[in-house]
Amino acid sequence: MKMPLTSLRASRWLPLCALLLTAVAGAARASVQTTQPPLRPIRIDLQDQAALRTGALYTLHLCVACHGIQGARYSELPPLLGLGKATFLKTIGSNGRHYHDTITSNMSTSLMMDFTHMAPLDLTEIAARRSPAWLYTYLTSFYVDPSRPTGANNVAFYNVAMPDVFAGMQGLQQPVMVNGLRFGSPARIAVGVRPLTAGSMSHAQFDATARDIVTFLYAVAHPHQQERMRLGPWIIGLFVVLSVLTYLIYRLYWARVITGTQRWWRVE
Repeated sequence: MKMPLTSLRASRWLPLCALLLTAVAGAARASVQTTQPPLRPIRIDLQDQAALRTGALYTLHLCVACHGIQGARYSELPPLLGLGKATFLKTIGSNGRHYHDTITSNMSTSLMMDFTHMAPLDLTEIAARRSPAWLYTYLTSFYVDPSRPTGANNVAFYNVAMPDVFAGMQGLQQPVMVNGLRFGSPARIAVGVRPLTAGSMSHAQFDATARDIVTFLYAVAHPHQQERMRLGPWIIGLFVVLSVLTYLIYRLYWARVITGTQRWWRVE
């Protein structure tokens, strides 16, 4: 049986089309390939109330100047921090807002748009989307970049609009650059930072403070995490007990099923 001439002509173009599609897919994949800087490892303990209190103090008196935490209310924080209402209002406070209000920024959106040309994201949303390692790397990896409007850039977030509000505590830093790819194009990529000037805190002290801030933000963004950790073992144990009881009932039930050889009315 002979193949039609049109089919023969079409079959000649199949390898060329496949090669073209492969090249286009490779170019599209390369066009978005970007060298990812390593994230700093971190371990947080949501049961560490001292860390939660320190993180809440810095977050509510530094970060809330621009960002909101509208996933939480001030009234929800005392149980999380292990404080009474009076102690919370005295030591940390509610920034002049009502005790049952959601945590919002003290700066107007229009003013932030004039300064950074974008509205700052809510910290609840950021902490819910990002891992603790990313948050920790972000907080500790600002570096001097004269090309940016704020004079600062970040290892974890290239061309970040946020200024380096931690410069006074951490000191200024300079980037560690390597050759890499940014959206498929060769570029110099910041993969770390080195101290440039000293701050009011030592390196270890600031890292501990950043870890406390991450602990607090993660706890606020995942308000039921501690409850899940507390109830998880009991729920798993309940399923194990139910599985054992179900198996015993299964054996008891089938042990009492009358088989064909035990029926007195069976037909020979």
